[in-house]
Amino acid sequence: MAVLKPRERLVYFRITEDEFHQFANVCEQEGARSISDLARSAVQRLIAESNKERKGQDLAPKMQSLEKLIAEVTAQLQMLCALRLQGVKSADGYATEAKSVEYHDHNEEPLNGTAS
Repeated sequence: MAVLKPRERLVYFRITEDEFHQFANVCEQEGARSISDLARSAVQRLIAESNKERKGQDLAPKMQSLEKLIAEVTAQLQMLCALRLQGVKSADGYATEAKSVEYHDHNEEPLNGTAS
């Protein structure tokens, strides 16, 4: 089987005898072919986790902005509902009642007999 990306670079680092035995035990537990494969997989996992974390940090300000907009829209909706329930003062200063009209279907007349 041909190797698509041959591994031509070497990375060296020194470890203690105890670390070597720990790495060998982890290789057996994880089914890695060698300590090199184990180290390569571990570094690749760290890179992937770092990329996910960075993307999450990029989303944080956008999420905060969306949450702020949602809160503002919610507050405005609550204010509109309160005004509708209390009645709104007309331009001449007299309070007018808010009328609630129920429709059974979009094409039918109001159920309470009033037109809007």
